[in-house]
Amino acid sequence: MADDQILCHQCGKDLVMKFIELRDLVFCSTTCFETFRNSMSRKDFFKRYGDAYKPDDQKWVPKYANDYIKMCGYCPPKLSEICRAELDISGVYHDDVIETETIHWCCHARFILSSSMSDGTVSFETGKKVQKRAEEITRKQGIKGVTTINTTNAFADLAKDFSYRQVQENPPEPKELAMSHAAACLLCSTDFAKQCEVQAIEEFALVDTVKKHLKGRGLWCAHTIQALADVLIDRQDGEELIDKIIALSEQVAKEKRHPGVITRDLFVALGRSLR
Repeated sequence: MADDQILCHQCGKDLVMKFIELRDLVFCSTTCFETFRNSMSRKDFFKRYGDAYKPDDQKWVPKYANDYIKMCGYCPPKLSEICRAELDISGVYHDDVIETETIHWCCHARFILSSSMSDGTVSFETGKKVQKRAEEITRKQGIKGVTTINTTNAFADLAKDFSYRQVQENPPEPKELAMSHAAACLLCSTDFAKQCEVQAIEEFALVDTVKKHLKGRGLWCAHTIQALADVLIDRQDGEELIDKIIALSEQVAKEKRHPGVITRDLFVALGRSLR
């Protein structure tokens, strides 16, 4: 191999330019990155490569990026296994929602919007209403793109009905997820990521409040706890609202026979609350 040749660590493709770097490894695509990440447990991945998500003298990464990745490492196995098994169906509309975007979107924000529609009980028209509201919030803030925090708050702004009733599912065929959760923050535009970081700091400051509302309840994925914290940001009735969201999300998780609430359950519940 020539001295200046760079090969994808997973598939061996000759890279004209580096696409995704993970310490001393390079990958040609999010597909290869995810194949590599899925070759080990989430806990092992973070033990080996977690420092790639921390800023150092050579690179800047958003504050808390490593915390978000680490959450999958300490998630209870029975909850983590369900979440991992449903990643592809959760992200099935990740590419479709791009067609109606009018400004830039974070990959994770697209994923949670897709998740809300992934069992067929929430229509694409409802998804577009959330998309429109998230973009309105973003434009008002004057930031460079739609974050997960703005998307979650778009759902919360539009939510109307938190009563539970089982609805006939009509899920689409799962397809390979068109993004990498672990690589997204490494690939993000620095200017946009710095604006997202400001919101993430507000989010983390409210996590303990959410945990008080979840005390004595069932299992909740750490990422869903973060999302509930988003609802509390600058919202006067936030704590009352998250109690309603919690109750409905747990009903959806029970309906799907999940051992606890995962991201898909939370956002399906939020999507149904728009009816």
